[in-house]
Amino acid sequence: MSTFNVMSKTMKIPVHRMDDWFSGVYLKPFGIEHSAGQGYKISQPHRHDFYYCVLVDKGSIEMEVDFKKVRLIDQTLFLSYPGQIHQINSARAEQGWFLAFDPSMLDEQLKNILDQCLSEIILTPLSPEQSAGLCIFIDNLFAIYNDPHHMFRQAITQSMVTALIYQLASIYLSMERFNLIRHSARSIEITKAFKQALRNNLKTIRRPSEFAEKMNVTTSYLNDTVKAVTGFSVSYYIQQEMMREGQRLLHYSSLSVKEIGNALGFEDEKYFNRLFKKVIGISPGAFRKKATN
Repeated sequence: MSTFNVMSKTMKIPVHRMDDWFSGVYLKPFGIEHSAGQGYKISQPHRHDFYYCVLVDKGSIEMEVDFKKVRLIDQTLFLSYPGQIHQINSARAEQGWFLAFDPSMLDEQLKNILDQCLSEIILTPLSPEQSAGLCIFIDNLFAIYNDPHHMFRQAITQSMVTALIYQLASIYLSMERFNLIRHSARSIEITKAFKQALRNNLKTIRRPSEFAEKMNVTTSYLNDTVKAVTGFSVSYYIQQEMMREGQRLLHYSSLSVKEIGNALGFEDEKYFNRLFKKVIGISPGAFRKKATN
């Protein structure tokens, strides 16, 4: 049984689905998202089944994404992936936008671009010109999105959202490429392919050798390449992703530590406990106690 199926049966955390609010796209300027009861709902821990994007032109937002603190300030772009756990702790957002969109809207090329990003979230500072340009584009998008009488409202909205995400991806990849300039194109390609495989296949394959086989490279070559580009081994990323899912289950499910270990593929509870403590810094039991308090 996959860890997501386990979570869906035992989680106390709400999953915000696209059909809860809208069809395909959700777009609102700052000030609306946190009004009345909706603000309370968003500020609680929740899990999305869609991509969630925030553009802060002026203001600040402090949140947690998969138990890591994230701070958005003036002229910052944020994008998270479906399945990640969010909690907004504080928001002093004056100008900017919230955007959510269904993964099915992405064409294959754009989905691959996002899946291959080396970061777990996209968090990118913008120049004043970039921020202003994106805000103008979203203003025009919102005018159509918010007009129920527009003849081609849905088609244009979806096309403009796709164009917007391509723009956001271009900004992020330009920054990422600058940081990776000393590495060969082949090394970057291999590393990105591994990150994509890790995001999409961790429920079924968990060993470095299995990822290497899937990518048609040797295990040593994959490990050496990923470590050269990122500074961390393939095993490190696999363990990080598995323990992140362990954190989610410990925090929001009623499963025992042993059951969580089994769900993640660990037959030996003691080994799961040791690995969790090594990666997270505290034991599973201590993490659960701290999280629930």
